[in-house]
Parts: sequence; structure tokens; C-alpha cells
Amino acid sequence: MPQGYKTPGTLVAEIKMSRMSHEGAFLLVEGKDDIRFWRSRRHVDCELVDGEGKRNVIGGIQKLDATSFVGVLGIVDSDYDPLTGISIESENLLLTDAHDLECLLCRSSALDKVLAEYGNHPKVERFENETGDDVRTGLLERALVFGRLRWAAVCSHPVIDLGGFRVPRFVDEKTWVTNEELLYATLLGSLDDALELRRRIDKLPMADPWYVVHGHDMVEILRIGLRHTLGDIPASVGVKEIGRVLRAAMTPDDLQATKLWTDMRTWEAANHPYMVLATGRPHEASRLRR
Repeated sequence: MPQGYKTPGTLVAEIKMSRMSHEGAFLLVEGKDDIRFWRSRRHVDCELVDGEGKRNVIGGIQKLDATSFVGVLGIVDSDYDPLTGISIESENLLLTDAHDLECLLCRSSALDKVLAEYGNHPKVERFENETGDDVRTGLLERALVFGRLRWAAVCSHPVIDLGGFRVPRFVDEKTWVTNEELLYATLLGSLDDALELRRRIDKLPMADPWYVVHGHDMVEILRIGLRHTLGDIPASVGVKEIGRVLRAAMTPDDLQATKLWTDMRTWEAANHPYMVLATGRPHEASRLRR
């Protein structure tokens, strides 16, 4: 069947059908990138399930909870839920520490591995000396411009339609500087004027920036920075390649430092004998599974 056919109901049917031959745990995630991340980090007896979207994962877990089905854990991106007061009711559903998986990766030492792979060391040093910020801080600041805009759109009544704007249009490839004036001017069709948009953004409360920024924005901004300011990558290196390095480079120590990892271990303890996290060396567990 084509990608995108799943609903909470079809997910439940898929998992219940799989239970006939699989006695271990199921880890239900939002999409293919999540599958790729957890494949080498899941327990040998844990089966990964692509939920094809956050709503499907949440709805599927709710339906499974209603039938007292055991052994299924769902993980979804926090998005803006913690900032807007939306809570998760199920003990079988966990949120990422930061806004999404990509933010977790950029917050970890995986970012340093990307800079080692694609960055130009003298250029990175020059950027950090001239700005007084490390690359992670510079990346976070640039992503916050777009993250606060997205957050303001979510908090508005009615919700502001951002029209699927593309980050590269507003970040200069040569200087790694964001053109905020162009960004606001481009979105005038969504509000009466740019001043109103700025007013809504300025009214947002203080919050952990890692919950505000959008992971896909961060990876796109990082790619732009690596073109000239931080590196010399060709245009053929895209967000998929950078995302692949980020996912592979997150170490067991990085993962174990997250609240998500602790929550997953807590879930395992409460749902014995079901295990979702690899024991010992994650990559070895993955090879055993294959």
C-alpha cells in the first residue's frame, strides 16, 4: 500500500496481527527517520512500527489502551505541546526531551561529529572567534527566529497559516545571516501587517529554546552554514545526508543522558518482560535482530 494509508485503526490491526507471531515489545514511532534512529538502539526482541504521523501514534496507543493491550510503547515529538499546555494521558506514550528528534541530535555530541565530517576547522574557528559563540549556540539562535514564528502561529486564534515557507529562502548562504525583514514581509498574507506578526511573537513567554526550535529548520540551517561559513560542502550534500550522520553519531552516553531514555527504562520496569532498549552494545543487538 502507498505511504500515508495508515490510521489509528489500521495501526492497531497491524500490531494485533503481528502479536500472533511476535511475543516481544512494539515501539511505535512517527516516521521513517525515527525507525532509522531506533533500529540500532532497540532491544533484539522489540519490533519497530512506523505510525506515519504523530496523530496516528497517539490515536493508536489510545485505542490499544482501551482494550488493555500490553507491550506497546509509543514515542512522539514534543512539538509545542509542553509550551501550550497539551498533556499526554497514557503511560504508554512518551515525548522527546526537546521539540523533536532532530533537536535532541543537534543538542548532543552528534553535532560535533557532523562538523568533523563536513566542517572546515579554520572556518569553524573563525566563526566562533568572531561571534563569541560556539556553532551549537549560533545554530540555535538562527533556528529560534523560525521557531518563535511557528510557535506564535500555533498560539494564535485562529491559528496562523504560514503557507509552508521554506527556510533557505531567508538564510543567506554566503553569510549565514537570517533576513528577518524578508521573512515577515513574505508572510503578510497571513496577517494584516508585519507589525502584528512581530507583536504576537514578542508576547510569547520565555521558554527552553530547545522546545521552541524546529528540528528540520535546524538541520536545514546547519546545511546552509556548512556551505560557506562553516565548511565547503557541495550543493549535492542535503539535509538527508546530514540527518543520516546525526542519527548515526548519537552515542549511547548521549541517549542515556536524556529524560526520554530514563522514561523508556521506567516503562520497561513497569511492563516486564517487555524491553524496548538495547542491552549492552546497541549496534550488536541490532545485528542479532537481522
